[in-house]
Amino acid sequence: MVRIDYDISDDSDYLFTCAELKKRETEFLDENRIEKLLMSGGTDEFIKTLRDTVYSKYLDDLEDSGNFDRIVLSEYGNTVKFLNERLRDEHKPIIGILFLEENLHNLKVVIKSIVLDMDLENLFIPISDSYQTLREAALKENYKEIDQSISEVFSFAVEIAGVQKNYRLMELEIEKFYLSKMFDSAKKIKRQFITDYLRHIIDIYNIQNICRNKYLEEDLNFDNFIYENGFLSKNSLKRFESENLDFLVKELEWTDYSDMIAKGIHTLNSGKTFSSFKKSEGRFLMDFFDPLKFTVSNPEKIFQFFFRKKNELRYLNIIYTGIFYGIDKEKIRNKVKV
Repeated sequence: MVRIDYDISDDSDYLFTCAELKKRETEFLDENRIEKLLMSGGTDEFIKTLRDTVYSKYLDDLEDSGNFDRIVLSEYGNTVKFLNERLRDEHKPIIGILFLEENLHNLKVVIKSIVLDMDLENLFIPISDSYQTLREAALKENYKEIDQSISEVFSFAVEIAGVQKNYRLMELEIEKFYLSKMFDSAKKIKRQFITDYLRHIIDIYNIQNICRNKYLEEDLNFDNFIYENGFLSKNSLKRFESENLDFLVKELEWTDYSDMIAKGIHTLNSGKTFSSFKKSEGRFLMDFFDPLKFTVSNPEKIFQFFFRKKNELRYLNIIYTGIFYGIDKEKIRNKVKV
């Protein structure tokens, strides 16, 4: 990754919070522990290995339910509560950026539930508003009771759902509008590092959309799924419209994303899965946070801690679910950072 010398100013308001989170870093699982979890002979052994970790308080419920998602959702709730209590108002849009993927997923789930007239609450990931609250707001087209950071996006999504009958195009239009609004929110925080984080996210969305389009041979115009505000300009990416994936790898080997693209496309061709993109994305973004090690207390360090927490929860969920269903260890390993 090309290193940028960010001038990340410290903020004394966050000195106590960052000191608290620094102390809490001991709760992250090291690679040896992750490896031991991965090699568990069954879910009982997995749970036993987690007994003396920060997740021990959830394990009785895990034994009863066999569902790691409940741990993830509980930790997400704790994260949102912590950030709402500790961040100043001008920095609270960071919460939406941290949970960008989950909020976009929820938006699509609620709109799909309305279009298909189906109850899809089991697919919903509670972050701030509940499934019922969001669905009712969309049905009544009254968004006063939902989180204001997403109310405008919901209004747009409901409007698009009423006129766009191609569901794939509808999703892409919602995604484009959502990322545009998130970028506006990031700029209002006035922290260049956070804005650049989101620019990388937009680049990754664009790259993955191109790869999906080429691999699945989707009959879509690039204008439908190439989004503005990334580091890679829309025009520079549109030139791949008539080229194959090998050309994409060669032409973008000079960028920060070269390793992600090469490994992602290799896994896509050999294993017919997009999982490598997600794994490489996590590694890439963790590396992006490296300049923060020279700082002491700022919203970026708070964001980094909970980004890392989300990554760990995702890996643990993948490992537990893989063990639960008896999936080959190497297939699980290929989906997580070990």
